[in-house]
Amino acid sequence: MRIILIFLISLLTTQLLVAQTVNDVNRFVSTELNGSARYTSMAGAFGALGGDLTAISFNPASSSVFLHSELGASISYKNKVSQSTYFNSNRSLENDDIQLDHFGSVFVFNNSDKESSWSRISAGINFHKIIQFNQKASVNGNNVNGIDQYFLYYANGIAFENLPLYENESTSEVYRVLGIEKGFGAQQSFLGYQGYVINPSVFSDANTEYVSNLEYNKVNHQLDIINKGFHRKTSLNLSGFYKNKVHLGVNINFHKLYLNNTQNLFESNHSLSSPTFNINFENDLISFGKGISSQIGAIFILKNTRIGLTYYSPQWLQINDETKQNISSFHYEEGSIIKDEIIPNITNQYDPYQIKIPSKTTFSFAYIFGVKGLISVDYSTQNMANTKLSDDSESNYLNDVTGEIKSTLDTFNTLRIGAEYRLQDVSFRAGILNQNVQKNNNRKKNMALTFGLGLDFGASSLSISLVNFEQNKKFDLFSEGLTDTYSLSQKLTQISISYNFKL
Repeated sequence: MRIILIFLISLLTTQLLVAQTVNDVNRFVSTELNGSARYTSMAGAFGALGGDLTAISFNPASSSVFLHSELGASISYKNKVSQSTYFNSNRSLENDDIQLDHFGSVFVFNNSDKESSWSRISAGINFHKIIQFNQKASVNGNNVNGIDQYFLYYANGIAFENLPLYENESTSEVYRVLGIEKGFGAQQSFLGYQGYVINPSVFSDANTEYVSNLEYNKVNHQLDIINKGFHRKTSLNLSGFYKNKVHLGVNINFHKLYLNNTQNLFESNHSLSSPTFNINFENDLISFGKGISSQIGAIFILKNTRIGLTYYSPQWLQINDETKQNISSFHYEEGSIIKDEIIPNITNQYDPYQIKIPSKTTFSFAYIFGVKGLISVDYSTQNMANTKLSDDSESNYLNDVTGEIKSTLDTFNTLRIGAEYRLQDVSFRAGILNQNVQKNNNRKKNMALTFGLGLDFGASSLSISLVNFEQNKKFDLFSEGLTDTYSLSQKLTQISISYNFKL
C-alpha cells in the first residue's frame, strides 16, 4: 500500500504540524540597537525627544518635532563574538558583516493659519531593522544524555512497520510519506532507526517500544549553529504639533521576517563496545514571516522638560516554516565499520500559523539644557510571557509551545539613558541600555554602552556611533528528549555611520 502512495505524492511534503519551538520564538522576540547613528549613540533614549528618523519607529510623535523635511540612511559594521557555555565548557566563535540598518524620510508641512490649533503636520516613512539574525556559534561539552533520548522520545508509540525500507523503496520516499501520513514524530523515528541509533524492543510490525543502540557513560556534544536573516519593520507615520504644547503621532507598521537556522550536532565519545558511534545530526529551519502592528505616541512640552508616552500594539506575524534533515553514523557489522548516511533531501513544508508578540508601553523623560545639550530617559515594559502561537485548527502543539513560553520568558523591562553635549556644530553623545527577558537569568542581563559624535553642516549632518552590546540567552539542545540547556553570550561591537540632509 505504501509503495502506491509514494508514486502519488509530490516532491514537497506538507504537514499539519509546525516546526517552531521555544528556541525559535526566543529568536523572534529578540531586538538589537539598530538605526541612525545619533539614535544608537544615545542608546535609543528618544521617546521624549523626537527629531530623529529612527525615533519615528520608536515614538510616532517624533516626526512633528522636525522643523524641516529630511532624508537619511545608516550603514553599520557589526562584529559578533558568541560564547557558549554547556556543562561548564566554554567555546567562542566570531563573525562580522556590514548592513544597511536604516533608511527614512520625513516631510514637514507648516501651517500658515495662525488661528489653527495645529501649527505643524508631518508625514514620514522609515525602514528599520529590528534585528539582524546573522550569527555563528559553537557549543561543546560532555553530557550523560545522548542523542538516543531524542529519537526514543518520538519513536515510542510508533508502530515498527513504518520504519524499515521495503522492496523498491528509498529513504526519501518513505521519509516523505511518513511526514504526510504520520507527521514529524514518525520522521524522527525513521531517521533514528535507519541511522542505527535506536532499535525496536521486538522486531515485530506491531511493536511500539524502542531501545537505544548506543552505549556510553558520557558523550561529547559539538553543536554548530549558523543563523541568517532579519526582522525588518516599515513604518508609515503621521504626526502633528497641537497648540505648541504636545506632539501627537501614529504609525502603521509592516513587518517582514526571514530566519534560516542551521544546527549540526556531532555526538562522539561512545563506549568502545557501542554498536553505533560518531553520530552527526543536522537540522535546517527556514521561517518566512510577515505581519502588522501599530503605535500611538505623544510628547508633552513643559518649558525645558519633555515627557513622552508610547503604546506599541501587539505584533501579529504569520509564519511559514520549512525544514530539512539528515543523519549519519558509524556502526559495526561483522567486524567491519560501516558508515550510514540518511539524506532524504526532502523539504518539509508546514501549515502557516500566527505569532502574537505582546504590546509594549514606554514612558520617557528628557531635560533640555538650552542649546548646550540634553539628557533623556526611557523605560519600556513588555510581558513576553504572553507571546502566543496559534493557527486555524487550534493546534494542541502550538498550545503546548505557548505554555512553555510562559515558563521561559518574562516581562521585558528596558531602561535607556542617553545624553548629548553640543559644542557649536559638534555634538558629543553617550548612553546606556539595560534589559532582561528570560526567567532564571537575572545575573546576566543584556547591557549596552554607547558613544557617538555628530557634525552639523547646516543643510546636512553626519553622525557616527559606537555600540558595545552584550546579550545573554539560554536555549534547549532540542525541544524534546534531549532538552539539556546551553547559554549563549553575544558580545556585539557595532560602528554606525549616518548621513542626513534637509529637503
